[in-house]
Amino acid sequence: MDSDGPRLALLKQAQEALLYDHEDTLVFQIRAPGGAVIAGDDDLNLPPNLQPGERSFFDSLYRGQPVRVAAVRSDNGLYVQVAETLHKRNRLIWEILAAGLVPALLIATATFVVAWTGVARGLAPLASVRTQLLGRSPQDLHPLDEHRTPDEIAPAIEALNRLLAQLRESNDMQQRFLANAAHQLRTPLAGLQMHLELLLRSKLDAELRDEISGMHVATVRASHLANQLLALAKAEASADDSTSSASIDLCAVADRAVHEWVQRAIARDIDLGFVLEHTYVTGDAALLEELLDNLLDNALRYTPRGGAVTVRCGTELGHPYLSVEDTGPGIPEAARGRVFERFYRVQGTPGDGAGLGLAIVKEVAQRHRATLQVESREGSAGGTRIVIRFPAAALEIA
Repeated sequence: MDSDGPRLALLKQAQEALLYDHEDTLVFQIRAPGGAVIAGDDDLNLPPNLQPGERSFFDSLYRGQPVRVAAVRSDNGLYVQVAETLHKRNRLIWEILAAGLVPALLIATATFVVAWTGVARGLAPLASVRTQLLGRSPQDLHPLDEHRTPDEIAPAIEALNRLLAQLRESNDMQQRFLANAAHQLRTPLAGLQMHLELLLRSKLDAELRDEISGMHVATVRASHLANQLLALAKAEASADDSTSSASIDLCAVADRAVHEWVQRAIARDIDLGFVLEHTYVTGDAALLEELLDNLLDNALRYTPRGGAVTVRCGTELGHPYLSVEDTGPGIPEAARGRVFERFYRVQGTPGDGAGLGLAIVKEVAQRHRATLQVESREGSAGGTRIVIRFPAAALEIA
């Protein structure tokens, strides 16, 4: 301290050496107890009000840059503060964050992958069961495979198999009842139909003949219904039977139908035509014959006299197909999705069908994994074309 007051006895070169930093800017300031700057940089803000011997650390600004300041007040009342810019401090913060964050992210990623893999492996058996169930037809009630089932879901699979067994037994009982009932009805109905036909050949007065004729029509319809119920039960019962699968020529199936249906078409004054090509599918010959019989029966019933019915088979875009088209009234667009339902008939259509013919066709088509489509007859405002398209490859009937 001299006559002018306190003074810093430190050479300028020594000050520069103390304040040198290649990355940050360092400045200092020493103020007298009254606040006057004794040494250092005047741009530093005033320090906080400190008691002698007290120190403080705070953030401030120096020439527009953020700085960290360390301030202390000596016992004799002098204020000393040193400020440093934040470059090293910020770099160190990022290094610390990176050093801790990167391993944390790697650990989190590894944990997620391990957890995902574990969950996926744990849920794989459930996904397999789901795939098996979604890939089945409604008629497939075989039990699920329990041998490769994890212990955790084995009780659920066992319970599901018991339920499937009960459903299978119930379905078999229903099919047996339907088949037996239809079969038992065929013989008495055939006998009744024969007796009524014999009565109609005898001499009867007009009123009695009308009554017997009505009974005969009702008996024919009942007999036809019994035959269709029997065919439907047969188609459903064979849904899981692969013993009758064989390579079948659709041309041969259609050719057989010529001999059975041509006389009926002539009797109804309907032109029955065949456009056939040899094409092969794998399936049940008896069921395919039943399918075509029902298509022809349906077409002849609803085609008016003088009309035409055409059977076609061949290959279209690599897919074997079988189609029957007629010149009947046609099926409205709104009803095409329902005509394959059992006992459904389009309102206002003629004929005496029971509404089972196309339901049988649908069952047989599903049995052969074929697609079934109702189309309008080509080149005509009326008429219907029903097409069954089979898979391109040889079928493996399950």
